[in-house]
Amino acid sequence: MGQFIGTVAEAIFVTHPLHSMIVHFPIALSAVGLLFVVLALVQGSTAMEEAAFVCILLTAITGLLASFSGYRDVIVRFDGEASYVGAKAFLGVTMVLLSGAMAFARVRWPRLLWNPSTMILYVAGFAVVATLSGVLGFLGGVILYGF
Repeated sequence: MGQFIGTVAEAIFVTHPLHSMIVHFPIALSAVGLLFVVLALVQGSTAMEEAAFVCILLTAITGLLASFSGYRDVIVRFDGEASYVGAKAFLGVTMVLLSGAMAFARVRWPRLLWNPSTMILYVAGFAVVATLSGVLGFLGGVILYGF
């Protein structure tokens, strides 16, 4: 049993690229968060807004994990040199900081979406984070499969 666990752990953390297992979470969460925040506005639903908040918070957390695992994979799998790695690093850090700032702001001001002076900026933040996630996913595909 111990050997089996060791083999599974090695497959997850050494053999397979960890980044490709994690990266789908911030991409999906940011897109679903944007959908939830738009639905919250259309329906006037606080439940949808709360779901959007959870998505943006989890986007920040999983985006941070994807960033660290991506950095590790660049070093281990690409000997520190992969195409577009500088752009991906900049966009990834920007996405993590923006989603984290949005989650922090939402915790401090729970009615952020419902305040007319912050509504547009808050929704635009979701759109920017989802766009950054999509671009990062595209660049990841370019790194692995070419352009």
